[in-house]
Amino acid sequence: MEETRAQAYLQLIETLLNCPNGEEPEILQANSELLDRGFLQFCEVVAENLAGEG
Repeated sequence: MEETRAQAYLQLIETLLNCPNGEEPEILQANSELLDRGFLQFCEVVAENLAGEG
């Protein structure tokens, strides 16, 4: 995976985690070009890391 795509995934995840409740659909729609299999795999990795940190 190219580094810029990974950075974009990470930025989107951080935005979703920190946004006010209910704004997630709007954010996802605005970033629909990032919603692919790679994003889902990246989410899994981030979730595992967060779970490991407690």
